[in-house]
Amino acid sequence: MFWNYPLFILVIALYAAATQAAVPEKVSSCNACHAVENQLASKAPALAGQQQQYLKKQLVQFQSGERGASAKDSQGQVMAAMAKSLSASDIEELSVYFGALTAQPLAVKQSDAALLDKGRRIYIGSCGACHGNKAQGNPELKAPALQLLNQDYLLLQLQHFQTGVRGSSATDKPGRQMAMMSRTLTAADVQAVAAYIGAGLP
Repeated sequence: MFWNYPLFILVIALYAAATQAAVPEKVSSCNACHAVENQLASKAPALAGQQQQYLKKQLVQFQSGERGASAKDSQGQVMAAMAKSLSASDIEELSVYFGALTAQPLAVKQSDAALLDKGRRIYIGSCGACHGNKAQGNPELKAPALQLLNQDYLLLQLQHFQTGVRGSSATDKPGRQMAMMSRTLTAADVQAVAAYIGAGLP
């Protein structure tokens, strides 16, 4: 096959430019906490591969004060401050960008087999109907993927739902549903299900 070398180089350059342009300007600010290598120190959740609509909704909620307003949610307060600097187009672009990325494998903690088995039973009985048999999430039910999230983050968010730090807004129906569900669990149940999901077992 005959190649027009200058044309080939131009096509490659244009493709590289288009790929670069597809990365939103604010991504580096997000990655300071949410990149895989930073999540352990920042305690921030993974974003890559999460549902686009869920990511957008959370950013809007942080911006409006539905999330991150409580003094009991220091990480949420940081996110709320960051979200206030975003335009509507920033939020759309970031949601599309992170939602299109491939999810990265979790760094899992070793947990007791009995704890994991308890978590499995709780997940099947209380979580799987909305979040999926593999914790992959369900956009139709507005239930996010949980398989992306580490044990510590899951535990903290379940505790926030239980105590009203999350899920108390009248305009957040999925959050209120999660808050109600979380209150059916004991502290030991929450520990078990967070360990099970965080171990990547669903």
